[in-house]
Amino acid sequence: MKINILCLYYDLMNLYGDTGNLKIIKHHLDKLKIDYTTDYLSIDDEINFSKYDLVLIGSGTEDNRFICLNHLLKYKKDIEKAISNNKFFLITGNALAMFGKKIYDTKALEIFDLSVSKANARNSKEVVIPYETSSIYGMINTFDVITNNDNYLFDETGILKNNFYGTYVIGPVLGRNPSFLKDFLEKLLDKTNINIDLSLESKAYNEFIEFKKTKVFNSKKA
Repeated sequence: MKINILCLYYDLMNLYGDTGNLKIIKHHLDKLKIDYTTDYLSIDDEINFSKYDLVLIGSGTEDNRFICLNHLLKYKKDIEKAISNNKFFLITGNALAMFGKKIYDTKALEIFDLSVSKANARNSKEVVIPYETSSIYGMINTFDVITNNDNYLFDETGILKNNFYGTYVIGPVLGRNPSFLKDFLEKLLDKTNINIDLSLESKAYNEFIEFKKTKVFNSKKA
């Protein structure tokens, strides 16, 4: 078995360190002794989406997002085909808007029924997303006001269609959420009950929950 991975716009869309999701995936693939390749491509490169099993894109500045969108538009049909063929996508932060109908007044890929307008102030907050038997914790930090009318909802603003995971949550989301990480890897590898060491991710997850409980309690007490 071999997994071909594309880290797309690694140089322009990594504002909040979301390439950390790739590092986490590679770490566990190494531990599982799964063969993989990793390509790092950007706006000066040609992209063959059919070559890859997994594509990752993270957050970027507004200017960088428009630069990348302009490059990505010519691949609309290829991306739609890849999604239909159950290729995996992990699209985090404001990169998700590139796959929607429009970003402000600019036409996007129009793959999903999602549009964004610009807020007067940045929306920065911690969020909790229900996910199967656990919850996904993360951050949202964006000027985007998201209108999501799509039928394939991952969370309030996100998209989950076939193996396309799109969310405004940053974190990196896989590193902060061991149950989601395990589920994502099992689907990527088409295996169940894979034996991976999630002790570090679980420790971070549980300590964050305890920290939030303490913070809320102390705040009320004060």
